[in-house]
Amino acid sequence: MSLDGQTYDQWMARARTLRQQGQNKKAIEAYRNALQLSPDSLDALNEMGLAHIHIGEQMEAIVAFDLAISITETDYRAHSNKTEAYLTLGSFEEARKSAEEGLEIAPTNAELWAKKARALESLMLIDEAIVAYNEAIKYDSNNPKTWKALALCLDARQDWAAVARAYRIAGSLHQKRGENQDAESCFKFAEMAENSE
Repeated sequence: MSLDGQTYDQWMARARTLRQQGQNKKAIEAYRNALQLSPDSLDALNEMGLAHIHIGEQMEAIVAFDLAISITETDYRAHSNKTEAYLTLGSFEEARKSAEEGLEIAPTNAELWAKKARALESLMLIDEAIVAYNEAIKYDSNNPKTWKALALCLDARQDWAAVARAYRIAGSLHQKRGENQDAESCFKFAEMAENSE
């Protein structure tokens, strides 16, 4: 089956190329064409939704993610992406609910735990955010962004030893990736926390 002489796979490839080039509006059109050929494509819905977020069309993104969830609730990506859309909108309570719905089907998903933590942090529920960041780390301890976010929450508690530890771990992870500038700033923050004790 094809549309305008292109198959589903060709439309998806075109959409992804356009997205990489930053041509999100054209990418969205290509995803729509792909969806005409395969209306249940979770990849097309999720990727199209992310393109919508990128150009500030969060509500359109949420519609795409809700459609993906209605096709299958077990695809954690749509829940995670919908949470991201709410976070970028500043709708933190909705973001928390969306993350929690996703965690019901994917309780060990680090990405969903980290996004729930971001929502909680934005709601000024720092202790709950710390718990959620620790859950994210339990399932994926190799993401320096999560460690840095945890450090910021611990900083609010003035738990300097824990802040320093989190920054040192983040710094080491950045170093392993060859991200030396990021590593350096993490080690600097760790030192500042140690000096605050």
